[in-house]
Amino acid sequence: MRKTLLSLIALFSSCIILYLGVGLMNILVPSRMGLEGISTDTIGLVLSMYFVGMFAGAIYSKQLVKRVGHIRVFAGCLAIEAICILSFTLETNAILWGVLRVVLGFSHASLLTAMESWLSDTATEETRGKMLAVYNACIMTGLFCGQFLMGVADPSESTLFVLVGILFCLATLPVLFSSSKGPIIETVAPMSIISLFRISPLGVVTCLASGAVYSALFNLLPVFAAEYHITGFQLSLFMGCAILGAFMLQFPVGMLSDRLDRRSVLLGLLLVSSLLAIAIVPLAAMEMRLALFIICGVTSGIVACYYPLSVAEAFDKLKKTEMVSAMGSMILAFGLGGAIGPYTASLVMEAYGSASLFYCIALTQTLLAVFTLYRMTVRKALPVADQEDFVMQSEALSTTVHLDPRMEYSEPEAKLSSEAELAMLIAESDPAAAVRMAQALTMKNPEKGTEVAAAVAKVPGIDVIRLYEVMKEAAPDQILDITQAIVKAKPELAADLVARLAEWYPQQVIPVAIEVGRVFPDKRIEMARIAVDSAPESATQVAEYYARLIAEERESIRPADREDDTSESDALNMATELWEANPDQALDIAVTMAESVPETAVAMTEEYMAGYEAESTNDSAETSTESSASDSSDDADESEYQDAIEWVSRISEAAPEQAMDVAATVVEAVPESMYEVTEEYLSAIEEDDEKATDDAEGSATLPDDESDTEEDHEEEEHQKAIEWLTRMSELSPETSLNLAVKIVEAVPESAQYVAAEVARLLHESYQEEDTSVSDDSSSEVDDAVELVNRLSEVAPENAEEVAVAVLETIPEAASDVVDAISSGDESREGEWVNSIDKHNDNA
Repeated sequence: MRKTLLSLIALFSSCIILYLGVGLMNILVPSRMGLEGISTDTIGLVLSMYFVGMFAGAIYSKQLVKRVGHIRVFAGCLAIEAICILSFTLETNAILWGVLRVVLGFSHASLLTAMESWLSDTATEETRGKMLAVYNACIMTGLFCGQFLMGVADPSESTLFVLVGILFCLATLPVLFSSSKGPIIETVAPMSIISLFRISPLGVVTCLASGAVYSALFNLLPVFAAEYHITGFQLSLFMGCAILGAFMLQFPVGMLSDRLDRRSVLLGLLLVSSLLAIAIVPLAAMEMRLALFIICGVTSGIVACYYPLSVAEAFDKLKKTEMVSAMGSMILAFGLGGAIGPYTASLVMEAYGSASLFYCIALTQTLLAVFTLYRMTVRKALPVADQEDFVMQSEALSTTVHLDPRMEYSEPEAKLSSEAELAMLIAESDPAAAVRMAQALTMKNPEKGTEVAAAVAKVPGIDVIRLYEVMKEAAPDQILDITQAIVKAKPELAADLVARLAEWYPQQVIPVAIEVGRVFPDKRIEMARIAVDSAPESATQVAEYYARLIAEERESIRPADREDDTSESDALNMATELWEANPDQALDIAVTMAESVPETAVAMTEEYMAGYEAESTNDSAETSTESSASDSSDDADESEYQDAIEWVSRISEAAPEQAMDVAATVVEAVPESMYEVTEEYLSAIEEDDEKATDDAEGSATLPDDESDTEEDHEEEEHQKAIEWLTRMSELSPETSLNLAVKIVEAVPESAQYVAAEVARLLHESYQEEDTSVSDDSSSEVDDAVELVNRLSEVAPENAEEVAVAVLETIPEAASDVVDAISSGDESREGEWVNSIDKHNDNA
């Protein structure tokens, strides 16, 4: 990072000098017009012209930079700005000054384009945020210090205009004398403001209003100050406080914006700033200078935060691919507001006095607050964790967005060496000579040769496979670097190149395949297949890498991009591809994917069980004669379902939230495994609940909390058991009683709930038959008695609760149930009856 900043020291030095001049110009022009007796509305109109020029510059400056280059634009625009500011001394004419302000605005927008695109080209994904902070600090330093140059000379003379011109000329020198070369700039078409408004109405309206309020406040403050005789050093201090506030308040506001609902923060700021703006006028009238300066600094700081807040609000609703083009529309919206704001406020000031500047600002903020409140009622707030980060903006009408760390980063293309450029020229006329040149360079300097080979591979007509083979012979030790370089140059040949590498060096193909898959997501499955085909034992290793990569990408997905998220299907396709290449590692691969992307657990189970079922059918057909003749059929069955049961166990552990669906999918594919899968599933949820209970007890501080937590987990466990029973009963109704016994054996505390659920299912099944034959009624009673008997056998301590639960649904079985549960214990028969009657009375 330090090395990067040092390489840009010339640009940052020019930036500080430039903004010293801009800071002085911003206070000088309105002050001079006021001294010349120009009306306030005319002053506002002239000041607005600057933003008209910047508005046009934001649209057309990139074409200018692309045509003539960064350094020429930088030097030329600074020369134009120097000429314009010196021309102010020729004649005090509002029309002339208005035209000069338009030219100044256009030139300054072009300067910003040149500087910021230069910085964004130099910055990496890791350093661009810090570089943006340094850039903002340079701008604010220059603006702040520029205010105090007002005291160098009398503003009614030409000296200060000359000083601004000198500063603009000085700003060219560090860049012109540096050895840096400007980058190539790309033009991005902006999204239409109407389209952006449909996506984020509050973001667009806030951006437009912020442009109007920001430009009106910072341009007309000197006019307001003149009304209250704030001149000389006090005027510089007054303006300096406003600029310092605009810088300092972005830190706390940004922190609040990232930790609270952004719209609530915006609403609060609007209301606070409106009240402070109203308070400024009486403070100025009473000449309470210290309080006036402080409150003006706070108000200006809040106003300066509206633009970055509006950008963050809009970004919350945008897809990653839309952010750059949308930023262009935000810049235009701010520029439009900037062109309207000073003139509109000056009309109000001309009609009602200079004090009305802050009343106008307060009214605008109040109206925006009303609109913000309305948007809060019609659109649900985005979770705070999903909000985009607040990024400080020092000069709101920036012309490039690639320094913004929220933007999708695309690494700039590296500049070619002279050897690579020469090789490309040769390749266009003589491909074979270019290949020989790459071969010779590689033998002498493998690193240089690799660059040349990649450059030559891009030339149409080159036999890339032949080039690859030649490079392999020239530098076999560098084959990994050569492969990656050529694949990046010709990604459409990635599969052929990596497959060729797999033939030559099977053990070295894995890192290359993984790297290619990282850079080109659409090549991942191809790369994984090639890697595993060359080294089958690496299937789980490849799965672990891609699972981690998919999980990281999934975690970083923004809310607006989630509808286009393909991580689940990508993980599923990757898993199936890998276990088809190496079936012996299928379970390990699936567990790895389920741990990283749990939502794929059920889909992977469906895929696996489809193949498992077909394989089991074939195996069963081959061994049916032997199995029927054997006395150990139970052991054979256990062996037959062991893989399916192990699948349920391990996948449930990897993705506990999907455990029931995974187990149900296995049972649907292999119904005969229901009882074994049930045992495994109940064991898994019991272990999961025990772990959750232990964690909760470890963090609980009060005994009551611990008790409540245990009860909650027990209730959740019972609910899972009942839901499982219901799903399996729907799949195979005749097994519900045996399944209930299995569940109660595993979870005895659930006996009462299981009994109630099975009784309900029994009762519904008899009702569906829709018959009045008494034998059917007795069958239902017999089934109820059998249910009570069997569950009481496996959970004798819960026999009474089981009986009560069954009789709530099938009350006509009361006498038979009492006889059954009191058989052999006539002394307690009366207690059973009383207990059941009491329960029925309470019910």
